[in-house]
Amino acid sequence: SSGINAEYGGKAFQEEYLAAKQDPEKWMKATSISRNFGNMSFDEAKKILDVEDVDDKEALEAKVERLLQMNDKKDPKNKGCGSKYIQDKVLNAKERIEFELEQRQEKRAEG
Repeated sequence: SSGINAEYGGKAFQEEYLAAKQDPEKWMKATSISRNFGNMSFDEAKKILDVEDVDDKEALEAKVERLLQMNDKKDPKNKGCGSKYIQDKVLNAKERIEFELEQRQEKRAEG
């Protein structure tokens, strides 16, 4: 019976995919969810990284590096403490902010 479920799931996914491709708004939502940041909001990303000025790329990068280092179990300074989950959240937040900046740049180019 698991074969039937897998087949149905594949068919349902394919139908959803084709329907989303016909509707540009649905397509954008469907493809954006496949990014690493999932449905993380821009505000949530800024809170995770504790940044307000996302246009200061050097400060943003420094904050990301610091948070990754603080949560690296392999770093001797951390004495075996750290969190892969937090590191992933930090990287997702960085990607979400970069995505927002790309979107803004595209809007400026269009307008």
